[in-house]
Amino acid sequence: LAKMVEGRSPGFVGHFLVTHFFNPVRYMKLLEIIPGPGTDAAVTARMADFCRDDLGKGVVYAKDTVNFIANRIGVHGMMAALQAWLTDGYGIDEIDTIFGEPMGRPRSAIFRTADVVGLDTFGHVARNCYDNLPQDEERDIFLLPPVVEKLIAEGRTGQKAGGGFYKKVGKQIMVLDPETMAYVPQNKPRFESVGAARQLSDPGARIKTIALADDRAGKYAWKVLSASLVYAANRLGEISDDVVSIDRAMCWGFNWSIGPFQIWDAIGLQTVADKLQGEGRAVPQVVATMLAAGQSRFYGDGVGYTASGVLEAVSPLPGIHLDAVRKGSEVVASNPSAELLDLGDGVLCLAFRSKMNALDDKIIGMGQQALEWLDAGRWQAMVITNDGANFSVGANLMFIAGFAQAGKWRELEGAVKSFQDFNQRMKLSRAPIVSAPHQMALGGGCEVSMHASRMQAAAETYMGLVEVGVGLLPGAGGTKEMVVRALSGIPADVKMDRFPLLQRTFEFIAMAKVATGAGQMREMGFLREVDGWSIDGDRRIADAKRVALSLLAAGYKPPQPADNLVLPGADGVATIDMGLNAFKWGGYASEHDCVVGHQIARVICGGDQAGVKTEQQLLDLEREAFLSLAGEAKTQERVGHMLKTGKPLRN
Repeated sequence: LAKMVEGRSPGFVGHFLVTHFFNPVRYMKLLEIIPGPGTDAAVTARMADFCRDDLGKGVVYAKDTVNFIANRIGVHGMMAALQAWLTDGYGIDEIDTIFGEPMGRPRSAIFRTADVVGLDTFGHVARNCYDNLPQDEERDIFLLPPVVEKLIAEGRTGQKAGGGFYKKVGKQIMVLDPETMAYVPQNKPRFESVGAARQLSDPGARIKTIALADDRAGKYAWKVLSASLVYAANRLGEISDDVVSIDRAMCWGFNWSIGPFQIWDAIGLQTVADKLQGEGRAVPQVVATMLAAGQSRFYGDGVGYTASGVLEAVSPLPGIHLDAVRKGSEVVASNPSAELLDLGDGVLCLAFRSKMNALDDKIIGMGQQALEWLDAGRWQAMVITNDGANFSVGANLMFIAGFAQAGKWRELEGAVKSFQDFNQRMKLSRAPIVSAPHQMALGGGCEVSMHASRMQAAAETYMGLVEVGVGLLPGAGGTKEMVVRALSGIPADVKMDRFPLLQRTFEFIAMAKVATGAGQMREMGFLREVDGWSIDGDRRIADAKRVALSLLAAGYKPPQPADNLVLPGADGVATIDMGLNAFKWGGYASEHDCVVGHQIARVICGGDQAGVKTEQQLLDLEREAFLSLAGEAKTQERVGHMLKTGKPLRN
C-alpha cells in the first residue's frame, strides 16, 4: 500500500486502502482490510461495513506487510510441513492423514490443499515471502524444495493440471514418490494418537492429543505445529496488533478449526514453553513476558491479548451462535440426536446434532415435542437449524436399511409415516416455524426445510431431493410438496395443461438435481418468493428468528391444505414411463432407474385415477411407493453401497 500511494495527494491517500479477498471469492469468507497511516478512519469503517454486511465477508484488519496475515502464517506452516516431509521420511499420505481434520485443518490437509491452490500459485506466494522478508528469522523456510520446483517446471502444478502431489490414474488416486518423481499407490496409514483424537469433539482437545503424543504422528505434528505457533507469536504486532485478527484470518482463510493463539491456549502456554525449552528452542518473547507476569492464556472471558500487552474486548461475530446460546441459558430438552434451545423472545430452536445431522427417530421425536409445546402456547415460534458442517445429509440410511433387511415393514412404514406427519404438522402449525439450512441440505434435510412456514437459508446452501441415488424417492412429504409448489396459484377449475409443470417436478426428483446456492434454490422451487436467504451464513439464525418474530407481529395464520391438485392419473404415468423406456433403450437409464422413476411418476400424477387429490392422498401414495422401493433387491444394493462407500451405485 505504501508504494501504491507514494506521491499521491492527501485526498487520494485518505480514500485509499487495500482489500485482500481469498479465492474462490464466492466461497472463502476471509477479507483482509489494510488501511494505511493516512487512510481516513471513516472510509475504513464504511468499507468494512459494506464487505461484512453486503458481501457477507469475515473482516480482519491487517498491517501493510508482505502477504498480510493469513498467507504469511499459512504458507509458513505449509512450508514447514514440506521441509519436515523431506527430512524426516514421512509419506504424503501419512502427513495428510495427520494434518487433516484431526489436527483442526480442512480435509484436504497439506498436500491436497497445495494441489487445489496450484503449486505455481503456492510457489509464487512463498517466493514473495522469501524475496521481500530479508529480516525474517524464518526466511529460509520459504525457499521451495527442489522437488516442488521440479513439479512446477514440468507443469505438474496440481489439480488444474491433472497432477501434482496427487494424480488420478484410472479410478485410483496415486501419490507422488519424491525419490523417483513417479506416482505410486497410497497407503492407509493408521496412528494411535489420530484415532484417539477422532473420538473427541473439541478441536483444541484433538490437536493437543496428537501434538503431545509420542507416536509417529505426534512427533511430526509437534514439529510442524510448534513451528507455526512460534512463528505466529513472533508476528504479533508485526502483521496485526491482536490475536483475534490472526486467529480469525486462519480460520476464514485456511479453514482451520481454531487459530494459532487458540491452539496455544488449548495446549497450554506453559506446556508449549516447557517443551520448546526442553528441545533447546527459544520461547517467543510475548509468551515469556506473559508467563513472567502470571498470565497463562491469550484469551479470557470475552477478551483477547494484544501487541500492547493488554486484554481487549473481542468484537463479537454478527448473528446468533448456538454455542453462545448453550452457555447463556439451560438447554430446554435434549437427546443424543437433537436438542431444544431458548433463543429468547419466546422463540424455540430445534437443533440437530446426530452424526452428519442425519435425520432419525430421535430428531423427529424431539420435533414432535416442540410442536406440542407450540400448540399449547408455551413457545410462540420456532427456528429449525444447527451449527454443524452441514444442515443435514438426509435420513439415517442405516436406520432404513436395518428395517428393510429384517423385513420389518410395519415398523418401517410407521417410521416413514411419523416423519411425514411431523413435516405436515409443522407446515400447518398455528405458530410460525422458520427453517435455516446451510451447506448441504439433502433428502430429508430438504424435506424438513420445505415444510417450515418460512425458510431463511444461507446463501451457500446446496439443496436437493437426492433419494433416487439409493433407489428410493422422497418419502417424508418431499414428493408431495414439490407437486403442491408446482401447481401453486392455479385454481382447480382453471382449464389448462398442468403436465409440463409436473414433468419438470419429475425431472428434479428423478435426476436428483441439487441447487447450488440460494438463487438456484429459488429457480427450482425449494425457496418460494416469501422465503429469504442470508448472504452471511453467520447471520442466518438471527435472520430466521427475526422472520419468525415478524410473522408473529403480523398475526401469522397457518396455510390451508392445498385444494387445487388436479392430476392426470394413469395417462400422466404412462407418458413418463414412455420417456423412461426411451432413456433405457438409449443406454442412459438402467432397468431399476425405470422402476424408481415409475414410482415417482405414480405419486406426482396422483396414482391411477385422474382428478383432484388431497395432500394426504399424495402422502399415502408417497409412503406406499417408498415401501415398495425399499423392498426391491436393487434398492437394498444401492443403500448398502452408499453406506459402505459414500457413493451412489448405478445398477
